[in-house]
Amino acid sequence: MGLLSTLSYDWLEIMEPPKIDLEKLGHKIRFLRQGKGWTLVDLASKTGLSKAYISDLENGSAGKPNIQYIFGVAQALGTTLDELLHDVTSKPLAKLKNPPELPPGLSELQQELNLSHEDVQRLAKVNFRGHRPRDKEGWRFLLETLQMLSQRKLQK
Repeated sequence: MGLLSTLSYDWLEIMEPPKIDLEKLGHKIRFLRQGKGWTLVDLASKTGLSKAYISDLENGSAGKPNIQYIFGVAQALGTTLDELLHDVTSKPLAKLKNPPELPPGLSELQQELNLSHEDVQRLAKVNFRGHRPRDKEGWRFLLETLQMLSQRKLQK
């Protein structure tokens, strides 16, 4: 079992990011929130986001949402990011058929930590704000961060 297999990373396996239908996402957030019997204030307090921002999200008028905020909303609602974004994208998430060459530093980290091919391929597809780590230490930081998030999720 790979180091990253405790998390669902299917959403990482994309050729290019799909467009999120903000109205569908907002309706889904509202549906889940109301299903729990929560007010906007309840969800805002559980996520640390403002009531106004939650309202804008639900109305599809928040603009392009920060993925960290959406992740926090998903956690608060007791769902995963994958489930929250399911059926709200303008095109299906396409799996890569021929993975690209490994970025600089990742193959070195793979050898050092004896990472599985699957874990390395998943890491190779990660972008944060349009960028990827540029060296072995950057990939190590990313891997440790994902592992920490995985452990945090398992503790809840």
